[in-house]
Amino acid sequence: MKTVGIIGCGAMGKGIVKNFLKNGYKVYVYDLNEQALKRIAEKGAIIAHSPKEVAMNVNIVITSLPTPSIVKETFIGKNGIFTYLEKESIVIDMSTVDSETAEGLGQKAEEKNILFFDCPVSGGPSGANDGTLTIMVGGKRDSFPKLDPILKVVGEHIFYLGKNGAGQAAKLCHNMIVASTIVSLGEAFTVASRAGLELEQLAEVMRKGSATRILDVFGENILKGEYENVLFSLEHMLKDVSLYGETAKTMKVPSFIGSVVQGLFEIAKEKGKGKLDTSAVCEVIGELAGAEIGTSNSTLSVTEK
Repeated sequence: MKTVGIIGCGAMGKGIVKNFLKNGYKVYVYDLNEQALKRIAEKGAIIAHSPKEVAMNVNIVITSLPTPSIVKETFIGKNGIFTYLEKESIVIDMSTVDSETAEGLGQKAEEKNILFFDCPVSGGPSGANDGTLTIMVGGKRDSFPKLDPILKVVGEHIFYLGKNGAGQAAKLCHNMIVASTIVSLGEAFTVASRAGLELEQLAEVMRKGSATRILDVFGENILKGEYENVLFSLEHMLKDVSLYGETAKTMKVPSFIGSVVQGLFEIAKEKGKGKLDTSAVCEVIGELAGAEIGTSNSTLSVTEK
């Protein structure tokens, strides 16, 4: 039986685990959340009690972790998995971190004769659950074919983009577009409401016109003000947008739009919206406009304060 280890079994990780089990893999799992592990174990996964234990039982590891510091600790910290993996093992990091972190981990892996790929994903928990993720890959080109059967378990669109760090750079640019489009929708809907438009009708116009797919994904939450329906948390989007800003600065590229978007997300988090859906940033637009965004007769309305 093919064997894989998965570290990080949250909103994304649990779907990834499900698909490897479905495809006949023996799956070792580790997460700090014991309840999450218990639920996954009921589906057939084997619980490990540390990343070290995962590494000592497999030669393919997939990680889906929240921050660069946790990613680095898992790989190269005390009892990091790079110490315990066999040579030629494959490590696939599906977390979203900065390119510099991915490059550094790639160098450390090479010293250990381990194949490391940064493989951030797009598609959210539903994509992970359905096995339809878009995967952006950075790593050694000549080793990339070894990933194909592994990534196809959870991915529908797989792109090799270059050396370590390239996958992360692509994901950060991607998420800056997502974040800025959500901010644009919040502003546009506020203006449209004040102009007396029915926003569900406007949303349909946008879907049939030239607006992007972001409306299809987040539009329902914005239109109904259902920010507790978390498709992708605001605090995670802020992390990604902040990493994008750091990357732009490193590349010496002015980030006019990115900095404004980051500022709005920072305000939203300071207002206690971090655990809500990323579209909750739209509420900040209404507040800055001196308006309240809410629902009325199934359409979004703006009420003057």
